[in-house]
Amino acid sequence: MQLAEVLQPRDSFKVNLIPYNPTDAAYSGSTRGAIDAFRAALEEHGVRATVRLTRGRDIDAACGQLAAKAAA
Repeated sequence: MQLAEVLQPRDSFKVNLIPYNPTDAAYSGSTRGAIDAFRAALEEHGVRATVRLTRGRDIDAACGQLAAKAAA
């Protein structure tokens, strides 16, 4: 895994995975299964990783959503 290769020494890093929140942009977020698989792959390569909780999605106030509204 390329990310694990550049994080040296691996036990000095912790990766916070932040799920992409839906906006009117052309991008869509990964499935929970894909996010969990990525986290597991990082951990298999000795990199600590956590998946951040998403809050505010139901009122379009999650990370990235407010910036997208302001730009519109």
